[in-house]
Formats: sequence, C-alpha cells, structure tokens
Amino acid sequence: MILRVLLGAIVVGVLVAGWLLLNSEQNGPAVPASGAATQNAGYSARGAVLIETASDGRPMYTLRAARIRQEPASEITTLDQVQMQFRDHSGNLWNGRADHGRVVDQASQVELTGGVVISGLAPGTRDPVQISSDRFDVDTHAEIVTTDDPVVLSWNGQLVHAVGLVAHLKEQQVTLKSDVHGRYVP
Repeated sequence: MILRVLLGAIVVGVLVAGWLLLNSEQNGPAVPASGAATQNAGYSARGAVLIETASDGRPMYTLRAARIRQEPASEITTLDQVQMQFRDHSGNLWNGRADHGRVVDQASQVELTGGVVISGLAPGTRDPVQISSDRFDVDTHAEIVTTDDPVVLSWNGQLVHAVGLVAHLKEQQVTLKSDVHGRYVP
C-alpha cells in the first residue's frame, strides 16, 4: 500500500525532473539554488492523485489534490484543494472535500482542514448525509474520523450541531462529543 504511494511519488518526481531538464536546456543553464532547499528537494505536483490500496488490491481511499508537496526531511505531504473518496463496510461511497490536507505517519493519517464537507449515504438507508467542520482527522487504517471542532450533521432537512465528533466507520457508529443541539422534525 505505502509502497504504491511512494512508487507513484517517485514516478511524479522523475517526470518533473525530466520536464525541468528539458526546459532548462531550452532556456539556458539552470542557476543552482542555495540553502536547505537544494539538500531536501522533495517533490511537487499539480493535479495529483494518491490511491492507497488494501492487501486485496482494492482502493482503501483516493486523494485528489490541485497541488501536492512533500519534503523528505519532514515525511509530511501537504495537499491543496483536496477531494477524498472512500467506501464504508456497506460498500457506500463517501466523498470529502477540503481546502487543505496533510498526509502523515506513512499515509495512515490524513488531516483535512478548511471548509471540510464529507457526504455519503447513511448506513442501512438511502438517505444522503452531510457532515461539515473546519477540520477532520482520518485514521485510514483504523477507519476512524475525528474532530474536536464544531460540526454540523444534516440529512433529510434535519440539522444537528455539536462540538466534536468520533465516527467509527467499521462499526458504523457516530458519537457527538459535546454541546449537541438539534431538532428533529418528522
């Protein structure tokens, strides 16, 4: 799984290096940069797609980003204009979007920040659900989504506001932590 992500990153790095080499030959010799940036070049790509697969080869999740950057010294990959897709244990597709993201801990943690919206079908129903917050942390291996920030759940015209959320995707269980307010209209 992680090997595929790293392999993809290496391929992107080689393509970017090739493109830079071709452009530098056309525009004259490149001027070497000074400082730490040359020691830890990392990689950067636009329109990037990262897919982590399970042992059976199926995608666990897919991350799409308008821009991706990684510096080897930090082992953290940052993403801009992020879209995330994953399937729950019922096979329902969930979509998330955020202004920014970070992939850490060898791709086992994805942090989504800035106008985060996650939507999908409520387990056991065909009812669309939307969960919004300014931040969500996704443990991709344990399949747990958490936030300590204010959160809004909406479905079938119903709204619930709370502070903090823990969603255990495997157990299909959502716990709202505190300050829960909502109104159910049948």
